[in-house]
Amino acid sequence: MTATEPCVSLTTGTLSPDQRVNYAYGMVLGLDEFLQEQLYHQEKDYRHRRVLHGYGTSYGLKVCAEPTTDGTRDYTVTVSPGVGIDQWGREFVIRDAQCVRLGSWLVAQDQAHPGIVQQHGDGSGDTTVYVVASYASCLDNLVPLPGRPCSSGEQTQVASRIRDSWNVDLRWEPPPMPRWDSDRRLGRLLGSVEVVDEPDPNLPGDTALLDAVRALAGKAQDGPGDIDQPSGVIYQISKRWALRTWDQIFAIWVTEVRPQLEPDLIAPAESSDPAILLGSIQLSTGVWPPFDPNNPVVQFAEVFDQGRPCVLNTQLIQELPSPEAKAVEPIELVTLVPNLSTAGAFTIDAWFHATYPVNLIGPVPVVTEAGATWSFSVVAKGGSPDFSNVWTLTPPPGAKFTNGQQLSARFESDSVIIGAGYTLDQWRDHGSRFLNTTETGAVLAYATAAAPASTGTLAEASLSSAPVAVTPVAGAEFVTISDTGATDQQLSFELWFHPGPRGARDDMTVETPQVRAFDEITGDPLTVTGLTQDPLLGNAWTVTTDVPGGKRPFPAYVRFVFPAEGFVLADATSGTTGLADWIDSAAIGFVGWDQGESSIVAFHRVATPGTKAAGTKAVARKATTGRSRTR
Repeated sequence: MTATEPCVSLTTGTLSPDQRVNYAYGMVLGLDEFLQEQLYHQEKDYRHRRVLHGYGTSYGLKVCAEPTTDGTRDYTVTVSPGVGIDQWGREFVIRDAQCVRLGSWLVAQDQAHPGIVQQHGDGSGDTTVYVVASYASCLDNLVPLPGRPCSSGEQTQVASRIRDSWNVDLRWEPPPMPRWDSDRRLGRLLGSVEVVDEPDPNLPGDTALLDAVRALAGKAQDGPGDIDQPSGVIYQISKRWALRTWDQIFAIWVTEVRPQLEPDLIAPAESSDPAILLGSIQLSTGVWPPFDPNNPVVQFAEVFDQGRPCVLNTQLIQELPSPEAKAVEPIELVTLVPNLSTAGAFTIDAWFHATYPVNLIGPVPVVTEAGATWSFSVVAKGGSPDFSNVWTLTPPPGAKFTNGQQLSARFESDSVIIGAGYTLDQWRDHGSRFLNTTETGAVLAYATAAAPASTGTLAEASLSSAPVAVTPVAGAEFVTISDTGATDQQLSFELWFHPGPRGARDDMTVETPQVRAFDEITGDPLTVTGLTQDPLLGNAWTVTTDVPGGKRPFPAYVRFVFPAEGFVLADATSGTTGLADWIDSAAIGFVGWDQGESSIVAFHRVATPGTKAAGTKAVARKATTGRSRTR
């Protein structure tokens, strides 16, 4: 196409919004020139509002519903004076308040479409109608035209003015407003973007964000239903490339997304709806008797502004404060309070600190410091079985926990429902942050078990903070030492540990022993090697030492020291614990325990090779000799 090729056929005389009159001296001005002048500026104004400002209420147009005062059971809906812009970019001005009686409107609807009022109800007499408005125009101010004597009135007068007007109406359905819905979706999408130094590789980044912007075009006809529902998706982009990513977002928005939205910004289709929403009215005509057009009754009516588009003035926008990233201090979601009943039943109270009561969907996994996981059942404490700020967590039968044991409870995002159905992720979208939040959105909480060897069965007895009394064990053997072989250079021993001496059997096992050996005659340390656990009996370990005094003749006298530091015990259910903590919690007085030195001492005589030697018990005396002190 060349620059001189006409866009509109000159033979048809069709007016174009892209043409303005080129006035010249001597030019004959006819009707087309004046119409073209109006069309050019009018369409330019409409397009300017459509493309750069959008549509909605810019001033006034408040919708109210008040009971009538004439004794009838009806409501009057009033739209106040104001200014709006419809979806075609046309400005309309309502200079005086406009009113309509809901009962009269419902009667007119039922007369035009019998039964329509009942059809739009929900079975209880409740229904919703929508107040909409748009631009309109009408001809005004008739003037005479010269004509023939026998001409009709239409031929002898014409309207000399076009009056700007408006349409205000009630509808059963809101007008589709896909452009405004898409604008809001983009705003909420950008609000979920975090600019960070190093983006988390597990979170959606630049590519996913750009794809999400493109996908907005396909959601335009979905209506506004999902706009105010938090998505829970957080996008992270690098601070280094943030401006470039922002430019890409806006380029995709203006070149790919906006051209797919309706009404078209260049030429809105005549079939598109130009109306904008002013408000919705929830009303009730009652269940019985059903709506009667001869005696219409409106029991109540309430106006809601949600979903009405607004157009802010530029002066206000320039005064709005610049958005600043304000750090939201994380708060504690839940406090765990361990409890022990007088019968020894161990439970945990989970005290939630959310604004509203929570619905806790169990079971809740609780992990011990050794890595063992138990599924705790949950029961609300209080009047409601579904919502409460305090929940009781109960371990399964057979679970055991030791005094001082560290526990961690994990609350997944969708297992904690706050208030009116918000998960933890959705609640975070409203600006809340919680301590100890994992990458997947779960929140961890910690507690210290306050009861030794408690069972996992919930007792009916009242809860008490006092621990269950344990009968101390005094003079308990810690280890039995047996010879397993000897040469001139090396001695071999079996160390049979007894960390849990109560009952016929105890499942407490030595997981990581600490062993030192000394020549009792000289006090010199012996090299300890080959510490190995028996595959069948976990508390049986073999160990070798060098021979005291080199190749000195037998018998040999060896002093064994077992430091508590680093000496780890394990239980199949409650996890690991240190030797010193176990002695305190289980109230066991092991023979040879030196609390000051934090170690257990045992003495063993190694017989001459070939001579049968009995097992040796730990001896309760100080771990010293006359010449040295073992530490």
